[in-house]
Amino acid sequence: METPPVETVAACSAVQGIPLITKFSELVTPPESCCSWWRPFWLLFTVLMSTIVAALLVALLPLIVLLTLFRRAWSCYACSRYHTQPSKLKIAVIGGGWSGLQCISRLRELGVRDITGFERNDALGGTWHPKLRYHSIQVHGAMWVTSFDCYPYNAADRDANDGKVLGAEAQNYVKRFATDKGIEALYQFNTKVVAVKYDSAQRTVAPKGEVVAPKQPARLVVEDLDGNRSESGPYDLVIYASQASEPNIPDIPGQAEFEGKILHSLDFKTAQFDEIVRSKAKVVVVGGSKAACDLALCFQRAGYETYNWVFRTPYLFWKFEAWFHNLSFLNALRGFSTVVGMLLSLVSQTLAGWMFWGSGLAVTYGEVHNNWCKFHFGVLCPQQRRDLSKITEEKRHRANPKRYYAGGLELDDGRKLAADYILFGTGCQSGINKIALVKDGQPFDLDPEARMLNYFVLPTFPLFANSTSLWTTFGPVRAVNSADMAIYHLCVRETMTEEQMRRKASWQMGGRVNSTSGLLFQSTSFMLRVWVVMHLDLMAAGLVDFFDFMWHLIEVFGMSRQTALKFSILPQYRPQQHEHDD
Repeated sequence: METPPVETVAACSAVQGIPLITKFSELVTPPESCCSWWRPFWLLFTVLMSTIVAALLVALLPLIVLLTLFRRAWSCYACSRYHTQPSKLKIAVIGGGWSGLQCISRLRELGVRDITGFERNDALGGTWHPKLRYHSIQVHGAMWVTSFDCYPYNAADRDANDGKVLGAEAQNYVKRFATDKGIEALYQFNTKVVAVKYDSAQRTVAPKGEVVAPKQPARLVVEDLDGNRSESGPYDLVIYASQASEPNIPDIPGQAEFEGKILHSLDFKTAQFDEIVRSKAKVVVVGGSKAACDLALCFQRAGYETYNWVFRTPYLFWKFEAWFHNLSFLNALRGFSTVVGMLLSLVSQTLAGWMFWGSGLAVTYGEVHNNWCKFHFGVLCPQQRRDLSKITEEKRHRANPKRYYAGGLELDDGRKLAADYILFGTGCQSGINKIALVKDGQPFDLDPEARMLNYFVLPTFPLFANSTSLWTTFGPVRAVNSADMAIYHLCVRETMTEEQMRRKASWQMGGRVNSTSGLLFQSTSFMLRVWVVMHLDLMAAGLVDFFDFMWHLIEVFGMSRQTALKFSILPQYRPQQHEHDD
């Protein structure tokens, strides 16, 4: 494959001393000491648990092999042919970020020819579009884990591919992919999807063994910049592929009394930062997430003093250089212990946490703790950790916001923090709840507690699929699995009634993914356990086998590379004769 040229966004330069591209070799020395008294005990525990889990896997190997062979035999039989050719489908994709683009690219590889993308902004980019990216935002993972499938950010320079980039350069990479793959022309820009209409009478379930041509039961109501509405469609499936498009701001009493400005991180642009510094405004940053860390770092790196940072409990993170490592033998062993820790999450949050602390993978910006509900797959590089450590204790406030008052924010411990600006780094919502659903002419509400079939399809609204819930891996590559699942659902497995889908989904251990926040922003969930349970459900459904899952974990955490998780659920696509003739 020819390596795409590495370009930068015109007129884009370093922000607050952070270069456009930070190579792995350019990361600063980690600021943490390795001499803590508890470290040898946790390290010993890590080695012990890794040995026990490895021995257990060896003992269970015959059973695992037998189940895997059965699953692969089932796949060869059940997934050997299409009952509907992908070329006959018409699919809509909502969202112009990297998940939407990757999903469309994969659908085209699988033979889908009629695809329409909808993006409410004026260009592709998603999180990295200027309207959504906040001041000085960086991709927090290495570029190899945030690259498109078979399209590395910089295949010619491993050092750059192991590094990280600013948000403007991430958008440039997204645009380059879209241009090279010819995807941009498939999108309608400045177009907001406001409703999805489903006519259940148009969704025919064929008798067993028979084939029924798709009847495209879905239509979209879209709105342009002037507020004009029109219908688009019909479609066989609508895939929602937007992870973080709406701000999540806590409901705090007294907002009407506050005389300053309230901004979410999505609304915090360079213009707002410059205005704060110019006017010497008082700032309160609220939240403990990665976004809140970024907001606090903006002011720390600028030498700005009149800000405070409020959070309940410090979030937990993984160290950038420990996850996206240099393939040394020691780091490969740490990668194996990470896999063990993820498996242990099924049994105990505490044991899994001790594994991550013991291996040197875990880190936080405050007091060390083991509440891994405060981990959302966030990553901090050495420079971020060094600069966070420079924020004094006087500026950090471990408390909950209680209420606004005219001059600032009152905390639940009675303290009052004066503020002209209150900035929330409190996560995002996917925005799926902003889309009205209409079923058979009547408004339809999703049940947030209902399980999605295979973490993807809504059984009671089966033409609507949520790509953000099928979080099989990291970066845009996960959307490869969303596209595969879409084709499997529409073209391979027998069409099921809504009741059949609901009953099958009820057998899953998980899948009650809150459709508003998506998988990544569920603040009270033990995210690691949710993630592993999802893969167990996919294995139980015959969509993934154990060895493919384990190989994927070893690849990501032990070998510092990533390919899409293997879904052996589709026959090889062969274009039909009439497709060549079109």
